[in-house]
Parts: sequence; structure tokens; C-alpha cells
Amino acid sequence: MGLVNVVAGLALAAVAMFGITSCQEHYREQGRVAVRAEWIEADKARELRETAATLAREKSERAKEQRQTQEAEANALAATQREAALRDRLDTVVRSHDGLQRELARANAASGDRRAAGTCPAADAEADAAATARGVLGACADRYRAMAADAAGLASQVVGLQDHVLVLQPAARALLTPAPEALP
Repeated sequence: MGLVNVVAGLALAAVAMFGITSCQEHYREQGRVAVRAEWIEADKARELRETAATLAREKSERAKEQRQTQEAEANALAATQREAALRDRLDTVVRSHDGLQRELARANAASGDRRAAGTCPAADAEADAAATARGVLGACADRYRAMAADAAGLASQVVGLQDHVLVLQPAARALLTPAPEALP
């Protein structure tokens, strides 16, 4: 009986050892499952944060692009208005020049008529001096008209370049806009 008790005790000890090992393995597996679940949740949370950050960056970029597009449209409208004002000024100069040329032609014709009529003894001297003065005035008016046309073209180019710079470098607006204390 002693041997049976020893064998039974050993068998019981082996079964207990197997049970304890199985129980330990069960708890280890539960721990591995819990850790895997935490990793999966952490990965999902990280992916969610990355997706949210990507969406925020894209939204910010779209807003920036929209703002730049709106600024470009506003600058284009302002440039168009400035160019229209320049064209109006140039048209005014052209009309003034044309009127002056007509007046000079009329004065030359009147002077020629007086000279031909011989109504004034100083008509020849007056006609020559007046014709010379009118010729100089006409030449100056022609140069003024050409200069006004060139200035309008250059102003249009400068405005276009400034608008282009403002679209590419919004910080340049501070350089192109006079300070409030500098305004009258």
C-alpha cells in the first residue's frame, strides 16, 4: 500500500502540476490577447490621429488656396480698374491733344488768312513768331501724348508685377502699402 500511496501521490502531484501549468498558460494567453487588443486600439488611435492631422492640413491648404485665389481675383479686379483709369486718363490726354492740334491748325489758318489779306503791317513777323510758337507747342503736345502713353503702359506693367508679387508673397503687401502715419 505504501507504494500505491507514493504512486498515487506522485500522480496527484503530476496532475496538480499539469493543472497549475495549464492555468498559468491560460492566464498568459489571456494577457497576450489583452496586450494585442491594446496594441490594436493604440494603432487605431494613432491612425485616427494621423488621419485627422492629414485632413486638417488638407483643409488648411484648401483654405489657403481659396484665400490666394480670392486675393488674386481681387487684385485682378483692382488691376483692371486701375488700367481702366489709366486708359481714361490717356483718352483725356489724347482728346486734349487733338483739341490743341485743332486749335493750332485754326490759329495757323487764321494767321495765314490775316497775312494774305495784308490787314496788319506786323502780320508777317507775328505770323512767323506765332507759327514757330504753335509748332513748338504742337511738338511738345505730341511728346507729352507719347510720354503719357508710355507712362500708362509702364504703370500697367508695374501694377501687374506688384499684383503678381502680392499673390506669390502676401507678406510683400506691407512693403507696397503705405504706413497709416505716412498717409495725409
